[in-house]
Amino acid sequence: MPSWPGLSLSITILARRLLLLGLLIYGATLRVYPYDVVIQGIPKAEISKLAAAQVTCPWGKKNLSGDPEADHFRLSKDVSLIRTVLHSFGYFDAEITVAVENRKIIFRVTLNERYKLDGVVFVYAEKDYDSNLSPVRQLEIGHLNSNSYIDTKELADAGERIDNYFESIGYAFVHVEPPILEVDKARKKIIAIYRINLCGKTIIDKTILKIKSSKAPKLLEPFVRNRILWSDGQIYDAKKIEDTKTDLMDTGIFAVVDVTLTDRVQDVKDPGICHTTSIVSIEEAPLRDISVGVKYGTSEKIGAFLSWTHYNVDGKGSRFSTTLDLSKNTKIGRLKYNNFDTFGKNQELASQVFYMKENVPTYNVSKIGCESILWQRFSRGLKIGAGACSEYSTTQDNIIDILAEKGDDKPPVSNHEKIRFRAIGTPIGIQFSTTDNFLDPQSGVCCSGMITPYFSNLQTLTILNGKISSYLPVMKSSFRNTIIIASYVKFGSIIRNTKSLIPRDKLFFAGGANSIRGYGYQKIGEHSADNKPLGGESVFEFGIEPRYRISENFGIAIFVEGGNVYSSKLPKPFSKTMFGYGCGVRYYTPLGPIRLDLAFPVKRRKTADGSKHLDSRLNVYLSIGQAF
Repeated sequence: MPSWPGLSLSITILARRLLLLGLLIYGATLRVYPYDVVIQGIPKAEISKLAAAQVTCPWGKKNLSGDPEADHFRLSKDVSLIRTVLHSFGYFDAEITVAVENRKIIFRVTLNERYKLDGVVFVYAEKDYDSNLSPVRQLEIGHLNSNSYIDTKELADAGERIDNYFESIGYAFVHVEPPILEVDKARKKIIAIYRINLCGKTIIDKTILKIKSSKAPKLLEPFVRNRILWSDGQIYDAKKIEDTKTDLMDTGIFAVVDVTLTDRVQDVKDPGICHTTSIVSIEEAPLRDISVGVKYGTSEKIGAFLSWTHYNVDGKGSRFSTTLDLSKNTKIGRLKYNNFDTFGKNQELASQVFYMKENVPTYNVSKIGCESILWQRFSRGLKIGAGACSEYSTTQDNIIDILAEKGDDKPPVSNHEKIRFRAIGTPIGIQFSTTDNFLDPQSGVCCSGMITPYFSNLQTLTILNGKISSYLPVMKSSFRNTIIIASYVKFGSIIRNTKSLIPRDKLFFAGGANSIRGYGYQKIGEHSADNKPLGGESVFEFGIEPRYRISENFGIAIFVEGGNVYSSKLPKPFSKTMFGYGCGVRYYTPLGPIRLDLAFPVKRRKTADGSKHLDSRLNVYLSIGQAF
């Protein structure tokens, strides 16, 4: 039979080309066309919420091919997706239709009645577990409210809170499944059912330390173990673990602190208990750092702050630092050394040597001193200390005290006379704090008090001062607490023999960046004939400052503050109170907020001769850290 190989090859090539042409023609018929998507029946605000909740929904534009079957299949999927999203917001009776008109895809939605949460139910994998949690308590644990509108995000967040709750009572390996919704269409209600596998109450059998340090890690082990808040054989406590991590990070020695648990081991006798080992992994931070800052006050003018710190000096956690605080009127230098666990667990021996020179309108003083206080921590927030201090100063008074000349019971200070003060003291202090951050507290209370008896060449006197600050979170967001109501009360008193001399720098003064900001530095209280503040033997201040964090980096604040200094030994709260008010801007940084405050006095006083005002109309402050 004859063959024509050339003809066969030509037919094959022709067939391939015809097939390719057919595919191109068919593809042209399936050309994709963009259509605008319109959703009717849902308010625009609700559409934004739905779009945020489910980004795969057909918002904006959508492409259709022109093939009826393919487009119908695609739009049916979109309808199902929209219905699923509406269900997640409680619209279980929503009706949806779709039409294609004039190059637009129109989804017509009838929402109908939105369902409300009727309650939550905890179902445990452990059949014999009795939680004794009432329905109301179950709602409280999830931060949910009965008879309220709900969405799946809130239910998911509630699942995390339920997980955290059981971790807080010792169930380290608890697993909470996503909720199953039981829908009652007759009552228009939803019940959220959370299935919980407790996996047994967890006992930490032992703790292993893994320390990465440039010095011998063994030296740091006692320091770290003394700050671990749980003991071997205790029930797992999530709060103690978080507090331990915070305490270790706050020492400044460590860059990383992590606590992990090994796989659980079921107890051979009690199925409701499991065992684990905690592993504390620590990496040392750079052991030396330098901090530089600037500040400004209308009265104080520009100032600068410089500090150098060496952490873990002896390999056992101790810290050495030197600081320099310079401004127009004040120069202060300090050398500090903090030794931890000096004579026992949870102890800190804080020692310092300082030199201060202050030239203010009221007085000039040069002072050198030293102090050492042994602090004993009794709980995470409470510590009490006692120690000794010594001070030598030379003070020159710069005012004409006409009140003292009239026989007022005020410190009898000789005008322009230099007073040499040599004293030793025994400071006793107490500190209690539940706040979460030193430079920018978000919640909690901070209380401190110090009483120092001095035995000097002039006389025996005792100085007492204290401060209470509170921080109340009002509204929270993703960038921590959005609105904080901060407030404080400060008081002080000097107990002494009124017939003895006292250096004026030992008196109380008020006003300035960290006091009543509406008035200049030390300008609160009575003034002398030459318009210089006299100071007082007691002080009382108070203030309130709502802080609103607009974004991750910016915030604003308004404040009202008041108080006065008094010639009496004890303060007279709210007597002759001088008020100031103002507003400020905050820029939040990892080191703390940078604040700019504008402050105004409620009442501007005049000089002794009445020729001009004693108080500035406006006081401006720039510094780092909150005012209190």
